[in-house]
Amino acid sequence: MGHSPYVHAALLLVIVLLAVGALLAAATVTLMAWSLLRPPRMTDGKAAWLLQRLSPGDLGMAYEDVRHTVRDTRTGESIEMAAWWIPCDGGGRPSDWTAVLLHGYADAKVGAIAWAPVWKKLGFNVLALDLRAHGESGGRESTAGFYERHDVEQVIGQLRAERPAATRHLVLFGASLGAAVAAATAALRDDLAAVVLESPFTDFQSAARTHMDLLGLPGGLMQAATLRLAQWLGYARFDDIKPVALIRSIRSPVLVIASADDVFLGRSGLAALEGAVAARPADAGPGQFWQVEGTAHLLGVHADSDAYAGTLRQFLDKALAASPNSPAPSPGAAEIALQRE
Repeated sequence: MGHSPYVHAALLLVIVLLAVGALLAAATVTLMAWSLLRPPRMTDGKAAWLLQRLSPGDLGMAYEDVRHTVRDTRTGESIEMAAWWIPCDGGGRPSDWTAVLLHGYADAKVGAIAWAPVWKKLGFNVLALDLRAHGESGGRESTAGFYERHDVEQVIGQLRAERPAATRHLVLFGASLGAAVAAATAALRDDLAAVVLESPFTDFQSAARTHMDLLGLPGGLMQAATLRLAQWLGYARFDDIKPVALIRSIRSPVLVIASADDVFLGRSGLAALEGAVAARPADAGPGQFWQVEGTAHLLGVHADSDAYAGTLRQFLDKALAASPNSPAPSPGAAEIALQRE
């Protein structure tokens, strides 16, 4: 007894629907992966609307547009990195302390300069850098810090060669994605005076999943496939850039600033970061974990700027005095700031 033509038609329809569904899922995963690797750039229009500033000049700070050309460690091609140099201007005294500021995902140096006034108050020169595939810098793909760490390391080398007097003591500051890049860069070096990580996530994959959830994108297996595809397309290994693991291997004093209500951390993430700081070897220099209560991701500096600057000052007084990467007996940045006030 043969099958009814209706059964054949139903089976064919099911097969077609499954094939269409698979194609749609594959297309969705591909689009999500490309979007993850290529975040929207912070344009002048977006900065003017969201941040209400376009440059350090809008915050009353003198600055200089600078460019650094680095070699892409994957392709061997040159990438131009855009940055702002903001000199310390306290009483005309040249400062030999410099902080390099690294912004977050889909942000740019125009966002990172939110922290510049605090660092200038402490007596630091500031270099605010656009990471690859962000702002005005070259590069097509953002790789969670996998290649960015090598970009920043090259920029640091060039900066020190160009401004040796101003960069005798260098502090690396990163916010969110910038914190991951800062931690990964610091793990490659032993000459940093200190590292400050603002609103770091524990690892990029969990942060990316939260980001996709907040955007209302498909979850579960779709997100897992997206992250795998993004790593394949970007020739990157996201698990190599885990701040919660890298903190233990940084050979400089480390301050971790975490917002208590950070959606990218939760209680478990906060505990993991605090534990990572506590687990640092004693010979790596002082480590401190500061949880800012009642604040969300990246907003600790806005909650109480005086308390924020005070915590930084106390950490730097202790960290820079103890750091093996600060050999000169010149006064600490915090001491200089206090002398000027």
